[in-house]
Amino acid sequence: MMNRRIPLQQDENVLSALTGLFEIFDGIQNVYFGELFLTNKRLYIVSKNLINVEESLWFEGEMRDIGHSALIVGEHQITVRWICRGNLLTFRKMFQQLNVNV
Repeated sequence: MMNRRIPLQQDENVLSALTGLFEIFDGIQNVYFGELFLTNKRLYIVSKNLINVEESLWFEGEMRDIGHSALIVGEHQITVRWICRGNLLTFRKMFQQLNVNV
């Protein structure tokens, strides 16, 4: 688990985290090196390279799906390109187990 503290809501907790290279597509393709956190309410990405990026993909009211190496929340797709810390299989399994499909 990462040492970074992220802003959490009162009833929100971190389930899993990855550090690596992520491609985010929401109509525009962006590639970031940073940390991807899975909480019981959202995917949260933090990247401090070149430009600071913090983005939350909230599950509430969003369709959620998973591909081979892609996590999909609503219109956003995060593709895991490379992992240097964390376990992608555990992360994917926890993502799948969240009962947040609308």
